[in-house]
Amino acid sequence: MMSEFGVPRTTGFLEREGEQLYYEVCGEEPAPWLVLGHGAGGTHAVWFQQVAWFCRAFRVVTWDQRGFGRSTNRSGAASPSVAAADLAALLDHLWVERAHVVGQSMGGWAAMGLTLARPELVASLVLADTLGGIPVPEWTQRRSLPRQAQPVVGDHPALGAAFRSAHPDRALLYQQLGGWGLPNAERAGALTGLTTTTFTAAETAGINCPVLFIVGSEDEIFPPAWIHRVAASVPGARVEVVEGAGHSPYFETPDQWNALVTGHLAAALD
Repeated sequence: MMSEFGVPRTTGFLEREGEQLYYEVCGEEPAPWLVLGHGAGGTHAVWFQQVAWFCRAFRVVTWDQRGFGRSTNRSGAASPSVAAADLAALLDHLWVERAHVVGQSMGGWAAMGLTLARPELVASLVLADTLGGIPVPEWTQRRSLPRQAQPVVGDHPALGAAFRSAHPDRALLYQQLGGWGLPNAERAGALTGLTTTTFTAAETAGINCPVLFIVGSEDEIFPPAWIHRVAASVPGARVEVVEGAGHSPYFETPDQWNALVTGHLAAALD
């Protein structure tokens, strides 16, 4: 039952393999589960514009991958495959039998890994500005971002140029949210593994849940042309392009992004 103060929110840590994995749950029974997985430029907190939107209709889970936000990476074992296993363990810990899963950028690898390893857990999948481990030669050969962030207020390669110019305050917030947790050097396994962890066409051809790809039209990291190519290897997958947005439409244009995901979830729940 909803509290007189609003939607219930709980926080916690999952102890796993000597690490502490931080998570939050916003929502209440018996609402369906929705899992939001952050990218390399974020943490659980970067989803604030989505949690507030979805938590009245879903039990929304946000979490920090190893080495990000409040989650540890003492062993240095962080990688895309470890993240997928961590996510499965977290859902088991929360007694989630089935969830709608969203992965943004780096988080798409964990979302796809979960979908392939534990398909019974995934009711639908959203891959947001991510290849989700589906190989694109230009990406696997690049091994670095198209440009590095400059040490100035609001600059970040995951944000579109128009957004940075129009909203320097929110761009600064994005920089600050992404800076929580361990130094970037300690996240190396989670990041370098994005070019070496790939899923074959034979694997993705077996996906049988609804899949939506979302990408900003100005995404320099994973351009729309790449997203259309990888989506073709997933049966029935749809692609939505958010015009004018960069690599993070969920942050830059949250109303439009939330509406697209809401439509996807509504169709999956029918």
